[in-house]
Amino acid sequence: MRKNFPITQDEVRVRADQYLISKTDLKGRITYANAAFIAISGFTREELVGKAHNIVRHPDMPPEAFQDFWDTLQSKRPWMGVVKNRRKDGGFYWVYAMAVPIYENGTVAGYASVRVKPSQEQIDEAESLYTAINKGRAKGVRLHEGRAVPTGWRKALSQLRRPFSNSLRASLFRMGALALATTGTALYFALTGGVPQGSGLWLTGGLCLASAVMMGYGWLIAQRVIRPLDQASLIAQQIATGNLQLEIDLHSSESNSEIGQLYFCLDLMRKSLVGIASDARAGIDASIHAARILEVNNTNLASRTEDQAASLQETAASMEELTVTVRQNADNANQASQLADASMQIAQRGGEVVNEVVQTMQGIHDSSRRIGDIVTVIEGIAFQTNILALNAAVESARAGEAGRGFAVVAGEVRSLAQKSSQAAGEIKNLIDASVSRMAVGAEQAARAGDTMGEVVDSVKRVTDIIGEISTASIEQASGLDQINEAMAKMDGVTQQNAALVQDLGNTMSDLATEASELADAIKALNTGSAESVQSAPALAQLSKAPPMQVLSYQNTQPFQAQSAKTANARLEAIRR
Repeated sequence: MRKNFPITQDEVRVRADQYLISKTDLKGRITYANAAFIAISGFTREELVGKAHNIVRHPDMPPEAFQDFWDTLQSKRPWMGVVKNRRKDGGFYWVYAMAVPIYENGTVAGYASVRVKPSQEQIDEAESLYTAINKGRAKGVRLHEGRAVPTGWRKALSQLRRPFSNSLRASLFRMGALALATTGTALYFALTGGVPQGSGLWLTGGLCLASAVMMGYGWLIAQRVIRPLDQASLIAQQIATGNLQLEIDLHSSESNSEIGQLYFCLDLMRKSLVGIASDARAGIDASIHAARILEVNNTNLASRTEDQAASLQETAASMEELTVTVRQNADNANQASQLADASMQIAQRGGEVVNEVVQTMQGIHDSSRRIGDIVTVIEGIAFQTNILALNAAVESARAGEAGRGFAVVAGEVRSLAQKSSQAAGEIKNLIDASVSRMAVGAEQAARAGDTMGEVVDSVKRVTDIIGEISTASIEQASGLDQINEAMAKMDGVTQQNAALVQDLGNTMSDLATEASELADAIKALNTGSAESVQSAPALAQLSKAPPMQVLSYQNTQPFQAQSAKTANARLEAIRR
């Protein structure tokens, strides 16, 4: 037998509201495990499904218990008992288990086990029994269908006690024994003459007839009550393990009896569970479908949100670069404005200097004109001096030898007058040339002044334009800052949306997982196809192992074929 190690002494207690359900195929491989069983065992669904059921076997469980378990199930009988199972982490948990065969189309298709919380008294008794069996000290006791039954003389004593139990079979046995004792007593008195002559035969015959009637009635009760109750017990076990495929046939003569009402209620419960399971499956399928659609849409939304976040980040980076560029342009424009202001001031000062030069040139021109006038005066003086020298030379020539010295002086004076006149002419020519050049210079200086004025005006206009550019750049920088703030907020919102989308995706995944687990839980209710139900022939297979036999109803109509009037009458009978 498989031994699962390691083990610990850590116990996990099953809650009263937990129902651990599992199903296996004919070879004991797990085909289904509900969420409660998975949670208690510590394994995952993938670790359980497809594995042998002894994966949860605890070494403290004796091999005889599992031998009895499989012998009982393979004989098509239910097994009920207390079991100690091992968790994945080595801990353990106690359960009270009921295992039954699963019937599909009249044959055993697998096995199902339903486990609940056992009482502490049941745990103590089972632990004591299993310990004794493992140590070989369980003398006179063996396991049968999950219960400890005596062997040897203890078995004989137990069988002697059986007629005095509270079961219905024991009551019928006691009634039959009483009838036999009454008949024996009557025969004894009749044969020994203990009754008056003549009336003994009548009395004996009456007692024998009464005994026969009692025994026949007891047999009839056994056929009409005990066997149907055994069948009802098996039907309830199948329903308890989730097998809802079977169909319960009702005998027309029993429809209004207590047994008929019991079968009607069982069938009604089965069909109610089928309806609930079908509705639950439809709702779960719709939920899973909607969850998958939402998951796909959420995935697309997440992808688009991520793309939007990436685009926003790229846009934010570009906006930041543009903001830096605009700020640099604003700074450059500001510097250019300052330089333009300085240039305008320099141009203004240059214009003022040019105006001063023009004024100076005008003063020089005026001075030159006055010098020309003076030179003209000098020329006049030289001319007059020359005339006087000529006159003196004439007079000296008239004087002869006496005027020869005076003639020399007159000649020198004349020569000086001529030189003065010549120099004055040259000075005049120079002054005229200078005046002409100064006039040209004054005109050029005037034009330069006008040009400097135009330059000053142009520089002023450039300064104004640069100022406007600077102001616009500052406003653009401020607007870009606001756009950056808006982009940052949008990026934050997008990041939050991405986080929310991720959370929504996780929620949808959890919802899909929960829906899948709920769908797995609904799988425990085996409803089969639309009308794939199981009738009396299949149930008859359950009765092959005595004493739990199924009462076979022949020539009967199934509940589905009965009229609504008959069904309503039965329901009304049940209510009464």
